[in-house]
Amino acid sequence: MKRILLLMLMTLIASALLVAGGSQEVGDDGLVELVIPHYKAGQNVGGKFFLPQVDRFNTLYEGKYRIVIEELPQDGYNDKMKLLAQMNNLPALIEGVADTVWFDEFMLTNDRVQDLKPWLDANPQVRALLLDDAVEFNTRDGKIVSLPLALARPIGLFYNNTMIKPARPIGEMTHQEFLETLGDEKIAFMTSENGWTTNLFYTSLIAAEPGGVELLQSGVENKIYDFTGPIWIEATANLQYVLQNHASGNTLGAAYADAANAFMSRRSAVIPNGPWMVGDFSSGAEDKWSNGFTGDQVSGDVYPGNFAVANVRGYNWWIPKGLPEGELEAALAFLEFIMRPAELEAFMLVEGGVVPKLEPSQEFLKAQQENPILADLAATVNEDTRLAPLFGDVVPGSIANIEWGKLLPKLIDNTFTPEQFCAELTKKAAETRL
Repeated sequence: MKRILLLMLMTLIASALLVAGGSQEVGDDGLVELVIPHYKAGQNVGGKFFLPQVDRFNTLYEGKYRIVIEELPQDGYNDKMKLLAQMNNLPALIEGVADTVWFDEFMLTNDRVQDLKPWLDANPQVRALLLDDAVEFNTRDGKIVSLPLALARPIGLFYNNTMIKPARPIGEMTHQEFLETLGDEKIAFMTSENGWTTNLFYTSLIAAEPGGVELLQSGVENKIYDFTGPIWIEATANLQYVLQNHASGNTLGAAYADAANAFMSRRSAVIPNGPWMVGDFSSGAEDKWSNGFTGDQVSGDVYPGNFAVANVRGYNWWIPKGLPEGELEAALAFLEFIMRPAELEAFMLVEGGVVPKLEPSQEFLKAQQENPILADLAATVNEDTRLAPLFGDVVPGSIANIEWGKLLPKLIDNTFTPEQFCAELTKKAAETRL
């Protein structure tokens, strides 16, 4: 009886796991339905544009293709994809790769990823928009293993221009000058999820150190596992100071929604975040505002030292090899759809960024000018702005999404010195290699 119960339990668990990915044809009309687990759903900020985009795709291809999004937590997304890969049950579309070592050694070495080069060759209108650095990074042995980026999206910060009044652009300041400008006002930080807003500001502190930008860039293709060097110690010491003296009161345990709420209720004057947040400051988002906050109080800028977070040398959307023909066609149709000029322009209007190889439409230019924050953000990035990847993108996935945020409270309450914090990160990173 115990063996029977155990077998039944294992079957139920396996079934539950299998539900998370997969595709199917439904009905006699040949409709192909792709079930795509993704974190850009529910309350996740990325769902604001992504879910309506999926709806537009489904409307365009009604009766032929349909994509169904299954919500996953962001900090569990990459581990879920790795688990489904082990079970040979990946969904037809996966966005990005947190663990590039796993992707290279398990997926690419074993030829488990669909080559997109033939499709791109057959769709020159898509190929013409792709950034050269992104194409180079995604080319492996003549194959293109994920859809190279066409859009660069420098990430900086937003500030409440009625709470702080910078004497000159923040990008022209040092971090010390910025903190002096901040005075007693606070920054909307967080320690939960992947510590997103804190992650961004920490990246700016690393980049401000001599050699910091180059250090971050070195981790794009080969993840960083050692955090004991002087750049890490100094940047972590600076982060500790900022967290102890300039963090919003709800930082400990805060998720993204808590950080956003702190900014849009005037409990913090600054939030590090990307241009996709601009929609929260626009007409129609008033239900997110409180305590006298209004969208016209917001200005945007890059980080002190004229630095922004951006990385185009990474894996984007990819497709597992071996899909049935109908599912592969549906997946490729979605990639073609999101690369259409109208969709790229819609993305920029909601989440910001620039597509350097796209000739913008007059409608887009007019709409962009109607949003002064996006116009300001575009103006703050100049030819001298240095770009570097996010700290969370150049370290092992479990460090970025779990361990780093879990350790932050110990840095805040002085349980760890900066040296101890970095040593613990190094220890945790080494464990990912076992």
